[in-house]
Amino acid sequence: MKKIFTLITMLFLTVATFAAWDDARLSITSMSNTPVRIMIDGRQVQQGNREIRINNLSPGIHRIQIYSTNYNNNRRKGLFGGNNNRDELIYNNSVNIRRGMHTDIVINRFGKVFIDEERIENRNDDNWNDNDRNNGGWGNDNNNNGGWGNDNRDYNNRDNNYGTVMSYERFQQLKQSVERENADKNKMDLLRSTLPYNRVNAQQVRELAELISFEQTRLELAKFAYRYTIDRGNYFVVNDVFNFGSSKTELTRYISTYRD
Repeated sequence: MKKIFTLITMLFLTVATFAAWDDARLSITSMSNTPVRIMIDGRQVQQGNREIRINNLSPGIHRIQIYSTNYNNNRRKGLFGGNNNRDELIYNNSVNIRRGMHTDIVINRFGKVFIDEERIENRNDDNWNDNDRNNGGWGNDNNNNGGWGNDNRDYNNRDNNYGTVMSYERFQQLKQSVERENADKNKMDLLRSTLPYNRVNAQQVRELAELISFEQTRLELAKFAYRYTIDRGNYFVVNDVFNFGSSKTELTRYISTYRD
């Protein structure tokens, strides 16, 4: 009986360990002398420090807002009453936190925000990765693509690992995040940071394009998303989002000359 109990315990610990491998990790670091206030999905998670780290974060799209804290204004609020909080919003965007990945957000001393990510190699390590710490929080010196980790792509920018279409639940999360953005530019920024790490089908591209207001931006999305589409033979359904024949013609021309 004791052996059976020991076996069950070991099995439970093994399953729990592997389940943890599916979690995600997020770190946010401010390189300036000004403390920051951080909110994730509308909830404040930290205020007053310049560095946080969240383990076991649920993968998916998360809304991240970072404020530069103005303590002088906060003190005035406490002394005189009223709402005199003038914390400066320096980052406000939706970030795709991927399963099994460490997403690192760094605010430099000029207030500019950079995002990078790398695969979590040592799942049981609660300390900073040495390469991260020696590199100012960046996990890969060779990444030059605007801060997004890209170590699974070859020189020609072809994706080597991701062949499964985005799940329905995750796609709905993405659509909701896109809908929350007011400007087409912000919507495209979100999609440019998300699609390279996922696969979509033609119908999903069509639904995303329907969330875009302007014809030219829809065309831009249709071109960009083509490389990440698994059923390119069905891409004709994307034409339904265009109001002008010239847009359909331009997309057809783009597809006919596209090379992976």
